[in-house]
Amino acid sequence: MTQTLTEDDLYRTSTQYRLWSFSPESLLAQRRKTHDIAIERACRYGGSLSNGGVEDGAAHEEAYLTAEEELRLVQRYCEQIRTTSDHFKWPINATAVQYLRRFYLSNSCLTYPPKEIYKTVLFLACKTEATHMTLSEYARRISTDPDAILAPEYKVMQALRFTLDVRQPYKGLKGVLMELLNMANGMVGEIEGVESKGAQALQQDMLAIEKPPKDAQTPWTAPAGTVQVKHLADRINAAYSAARQLLDKPALLTDVYFLYTPSQLLLAALHLADAPLTSFYLTTKLPLSSPVRPKILATVHTCASVLSSFSDNQIMTKDDRAALETKLENCRDPSTRDLVKAHAAAKRGSESDEEEKVKKRKLAREKSLKEGEDLFGPSLGTAANGGKG
Repeated sequence: MTQTLTEDDLYRTSTQYRLWSFSPESLLAQRRKTHDIAIERACRYGGSLSNGGVEDGAAHEEAYLTAEEELRLVQRYCEQIRTTSDHFKWPINATAVQYLRRFYLSNSCLTYPPKEIYKTVLFLACKTEATHMTLSEYARRISTDPDAILAPEYKVMQALRFTLDVRQPYKGLKGVLMELLNMANGMVGEIEGVESKGAQALQQDMLAIEKPPKDAQTPWTAPAGTVQVKHLADRINAAYSAARQLLDKPALLTDVYFLYTPSQLLLAALHLADAPLTSFYLTTKLPLSSPVRPKILATVHTCASVLSSFSDNQIMTKDDRAALETKLENCRDPSTRDLVKAHAAAKRGSESDEEEKVKKRKLAREKSLKEGEDLFGPSLGTAANGGKG
């Protein structure tokens, strides 16, 4: 018997769902655990703090960044990734930002400051998303030593658990746009919603959709008089544009990727952009009688609340960032202060280990050959040559 897999079934098999999906409580617990481990480690080298040479790190825990300060600093560098990507016209914002956010679920800013990591995750995202640029050119354009970009790369890969796929809502949002435009133009087959309806009936229903509320994100305003088909396309495109802006910023600078699926993200953004239009679209997919509809709507509305609660004021200023980084510089882990040097040492060590392995294999072959000759005598060719000698 053939089993049909839904999009939800397929998403549940992804690494994003299995490794990078959390409840708000588990996400908070994971960050608290990472911070506590970093503080415990920092207290052991507390005597090396450069702001006064304290002897007891535990007694001066206030000298270290708090978990909230770490999160704000990471958010600031997520914004830095966005602006850098936009400057280079790279469509890799979401991938690079999620790499950075995932990295700091298991690593602390006290150990690896984000000003050193964000350049690496941005370059890694370039490679995984096929935005081709050589290391030397990338390093030149961001005024950084190429070795400083490569040094943390393996550590980043470990933190990502070697999972580089980032499921995003953009393609789904584009699909919704095309579906709505086709409905508006009467170019769809029969759709089962509240009841089976043809293209013309759907088009008439769309013309009767109520206006967006005053607090909607959409820039579209209803025309004076009767809404016509040509106005529907303007409304749909305006809702798409507003939803895209929400996905391009609030969605990347909050925790929604850890808490919701890509489809929930796009529906939440559309809901904020134009709630009546989104409700109509959902009705074409989920009949009002569907038992799962209330649960789905509740999830979409909760996600929308997170997106709408974001404000640019939440992003720290350059002065705030400088103050936090000064504090961080005074208490960061000294063992990771020079990542380039540590990477070079590890590389030399691995090369030395490889040379040692080659020598051991050679000695093993020679030993095996000698033991074979001792047991069975030399090969016929060797014996023949020896006889002639």
